[in-house]
Amino acid sequence: MSPELTLLGVVIIHYGRAEPTRRCLQSVLDDQSQVRRHIAIVDNFGNLKPAEFSQNTVLVQRPDNPGFGGGANAGVAALRDAADCLGFVVMNNDLVINPGFLDAAAEALEPHDVGAVGGPILVGFDQPELWYAGGVIRPLTGTVRQSHSKTDAARRHEVGFVPGTAIAVRADAWFEVDGFDNSYFLYNEDIDLCLRLQRAGRRLLFEPGMSCVHDLGETTGSSHRSALYLEQITRTRLRPFRPRAYQLYLGAVHTLYNTARILRLFLRHGRSARTQIRAIIRGHLGALSEVIRGD
Repeated sequence: MSPELTLLGVVIIHYGRAEPTRRCLQSVLDDQSQVRRHIAIVDNFGNLKPAEFSQNTVLVQRPDNPGFGGGANAGVAALRDAADCLGFVVMNNDLVINPGFLDAAAEALEPHDVGAVGGPILVGFDQPELWYAGGVIRPLTGTVRQSHSKTDAARRHEVGFVPGTAIAVRADAWFEVDGFDNSYFLYNEDIDLCLRLQRAGRRLLFEPGMSCVHDLGETTGSSHRSALYLEQITRTRLRPFRPRAYQLYLGAVHTLYNTARILRLFLRHGRSARTQIRAIIRGHLGALSEVIRGD
């Protein structure tokens, strides 16, 4: 299909300050890619006004804040002509896409066996550093390893996961697996989606042309290991994996891992780290309880 006939849905998940979202939206509008685009902004914070946006942009107001994945699902559902889209590009609000991003996404999504695609993610607007150039999920630990190699960033290749920071999902694959799992509030919903796409026989690709710059931690505080970040990423760490016996194994591994994290925090920061330590404990106990119950 020629680029000018291709339609992509773009979903931006907003939370927090309005300025990063406006900057992100402008980068999508300014992208000179030939593909047509329908845009939805999902307001999970409740501080955006419909009058701020053109008729080509749908504002989905979700002040109840269903989380990142739930917001993405709401955005796709609100897109006009969603059934006619080749794919859906879901992204954080605290990033800007570089020129040609959407054409590259559409081209990479063309093969029918592709499930999702992502590209180089650089962090920091002043001195951008390569943060993601592909990666894999380590089966022994259930954790991810991201490449920071410029060589990897320059070539299209298959990967083990694509970060939800900026992910393009082929539309038929999205509907086949029902998009993101709404039970995830924040973090690891992208790992879960990627694993479900792979179980459905879909490939995950890294596409060099899908470059963006991410203000890491702008919304959730992940860059300074906030309590919100630590609890949520720990709570959902085991949930994407199957079968249950494997989850139980990972539960034992992560008990050791989180114990080491807590000891390290205490030895380095003492009582000043108690908020972070409590967040890790709450998150890990929540993760273990899910596995034990078989949720």
